[in-house]
Amino acid sequence: MLTTASSDPGLVQALLRHPRVGTSSSSSQPGIQFESGGWHRSLVQGLTSSPLFGLIELTDNNPIVCADVFSVPGPAETLLLLALGPLCRAGLLLEPPVFVTNVPCQEESLSPWLAPLGWSEGIDLHEEAHDMGSVLAGSGIAAIFEPDSLSDIDDLYDECFGRSFFVRRSNPRDWSPEVVRGHPFAAYDISISSDGETALVSVRVLADAAGKCGAAQLVHAFNVMNGFEESLGINP
Repeated sequence: MLTTASSDPGLVQALLRHPRVGTSSSSSQPGIQFESGGWHRSLVQGLTSSPLFGLIELTDNNPIVCADVFSVPGPAETLLLLALGPLCRAGLLLEPPVFVTNVPCQEESLSPWLAPLGWSEGIDLHEEAHDMGSVLAGSGIAAIFEPDSLSDIDDLYDECFGRSFFVRRSNPRDWSPEVVRGHPFAAYDISISSDGETALVSVRVLADAAGKCGAAQLVHAFNVMNGFEESLGINP
């Protein structure tokens, strides 16, 4: 398989290591351009103008496999979807959630990623400039309808991410940037409180800029588009 990838050296090197890629080169175009037989396909990042876009774990694989173009979220959008995507998809939000991140971003670029999951009422965005090197962080805080049991929220996130290679729930006692630094997976942690009528859910997320927020996610999506094993060519 022939590919060209954006000039991000980490992405180019990842494709050079990929066992199903015959030739890979750098390109000024964003994302990954590749040929499947005579079928030219594109994988981009951060574009809601793409015909199909979303977080891989929250998107049906069948349309991705058949897509000419697919866009994975950018770094801030990835953290947002990991933190709040399951709640949006389940229709549990009562009001615009709060999202806090150390990634520079704008609300108008983030909100469209939640629309396919059923939420179009915006978010309350806050940026906090915490320098953690290559590690990016986000926290989503949402008021939701009171579930029958608070454990239902744990089950909801486990349903979305429990079988994922690249999203893992972390023990709060181990919560640290080192959990994800240099790794391809994101980590999340959930806390829930209730007043008997509504519940407040807080979800913290960490990911490396070259991992789930970068090259590793693009290679993961490349594997899904081609029907390869999802972890192929990605260091654990």
